Order: sequence, then structure tokens, then C-alpha cells
Amino acid sequence: MTHSAIKFSAVLSTYALALGGLFLSVSADAAENLAVGTCVSVRGQQSPGRIVALSRGGYVVQGQGKTPSEALNWATTSVEPGPCPAEAAAGASGQLAQTRSCPGVDDDGGGASALEKSFRAVIRQNYSRAAAPGFDGAVTVNFQSFVMSGGRPWREIDAINIAADQTKPVYLAKATLTYCTDYRSAIELRRQSANFTCFTSEATGAADCTMTGGGRDEPTQRISK
Repeated sequence: MTHSAIKFSAVLSTYALALGGLFLSVSADAAENLAVGTCVSVRGQQSPGRIVALSRGGYVVQGQGKTPSEALNWATTSVEPGPCPAEAAAGASGQLAQTRSCPGVDDDGGGASALEKSFRAVIRQNYSRAAAPGFDGAVTVNFQSFVMSGGRPWREIDAINIAADQTKPVYLAKATLTYCTDYRSAIELRRQSANFTCFTSEATGAADCTMTGGGRDEPTQRISK
């Protein structure tokens, strides 16, 4: 290759790098300052989505056909304005309004047994809280699933974690639940999958449950009101 050809190739490469940097800059700038509710597309994802929360350095995007709890956090550079999800074509603003307040408490499983309902109720009582007078931040709890094993006899090792009536069965449960924290300007949704040990309290004779592991959390979603 001649000296002139080498020089021309270097100039061309420099120009290509500069042009590529320009396109990257435009792409990144286009994804900045997007608001909650904006319809977007995510790089590498086939279906469109909608921003349901802002995160540090990115956006929480609810994809088409997904629930708010299935929304994923994406970096700013992976998100750009795009088509709206099909299911949001009609009444999209109404759907967003529904996600801007904490949901009402569910009915503890409808046809579930009285024992299961009592365990659900005590878990909700243990993890819900009212806001202090003059403050926000009330927390409500709803279940997405609750699978309870058959009761087994109390064992000595149980005394490490629970103060149970030793004459009553001990139950294991796997639950998926969502905590909703209600602030003045936003709500925060956090879904968790956890294992519980449920029993009859030795002190009160009432149902009680203790989280005993498997506390897998999904990313917290913050949705402005």
C-alpha cells in the first residue's frame, strides 16, 4: 500500500469513528429525560413497552403483555421513544392512573381454607404498616401466590426459630407477595418470593408465621403520582 493510500485510509477511519460517535451521542441524547408513561422500544427486545418508573441511569419499562411487577430496569442507552404497546392503545392514561395508587387488599384467596386465610392474614399484619400521623409511607401487602404444605409435628429444632405450641402442627408455605409503599408524590412496588414457617403461637394460641428464607426480591418500581 502506498503512503497516500495509508494516509487516506487513516483519514477515512477517523471520519468513521467521529460519525459513529455522533450517532451514539444522538441515540443517547434521544433517550434522556423521558417521562413516566412514554412509549418506548428497548434495544434487543421485539415488543414495545412503556416507562412505568425512573431509575438511576435508566428506566423501568413494562413490556407489551407484561404486568407492572414484570417490568424491567434498562440503561438509558438501551431505551428510545417508540410505538405504544398494543394493549395500551385505548385508554392508556386510565391504565397508568390505576398503577399510581396502591391496590386494595385482596380477599386472601377466596376459596382458600380458613387455616390458610389465617396465615395470610398474620403475614399481612406482620409486614403492613400504617403511616405515622402527619407522615406518608403506609405499606400494604398483597399475595400473588400462597402454597402451603400439610402440617407436620413440631420438632426440637423448631425451637431455634419459632415459639410454637409443641402440640400443634407446623406448616411450611411458599409465597409471592407485593409490598406497596404509598408516598405523597409516588408509590413504590416491591415483589418478593419467600418461605414461611407457620404455627400456633405458644404465647397467644393464635396463628403466627415467620419468614425463614428464600427472600428473593425483584427490583423496586417507583411510580410518580
